[in-house]
Amino acid sequence: MNKEKNNSIILTGLPGSGKSTVGKFLSDKTGFGFIDLDSLIEETEGLKITEIFAKFGEKYFRTLETDMIKTLKSKNSFILSTGGGTFQNEDNILLLKNLGTVFYLNVSPDIIYERIKGDRTRPLLNTKDPKAALFDLLLKRDENYKKADYTVNAAQNVDDTANEILNIYEKNKR
Repeated sequence: MNKEKNNSIILTGLPGSGKSTVGKFLSDKTGFGFIDLDSLIEETEGLKITEIFAKFGEKYFRTLETDMIKTLKSKNSFILSTGGGTFQNEDNILLLKNLGTVFYLNVSPDIIYERIKGDRTRPLLNTKDPKAALFDLLLKRDENYKKADYTVNAAQNVDDTANEILNIYEKNKR
């Protein structure tokens, strides 16, 4: 692992891939603090993500994401769950890779759909056909997700996903 890199664990992937669930689990296992980027933005702005999208648009929200990531440089040893689109910005990719080791939680859109159907808190999936929207997001985003340091199969249970991440993390921390 790059010695200048922060020793945090960064999780990226499609909405519903398990970033927050796995992140909380990893936090419990490592003792590292857990940060959910979307929740941090909501707290800072005093608005839900859906409200930010509705009032100001996606471009404004993406600027907030980048600004919030920059504030994390002074922190050390945390687990960060990013938003599903965070890793689509080249600046964010560089910033996140400098914060720690980035793991792409890879899950098929079919599995994600089963996990999140009925969840209306995800602005980019509030469509008539959320399953098709997930496939479309994967097509658009997969190339950037693959720029993560590691890809992990997150279709497995949370414990197995977290253990796979920790095994890779520990092996590469040396």
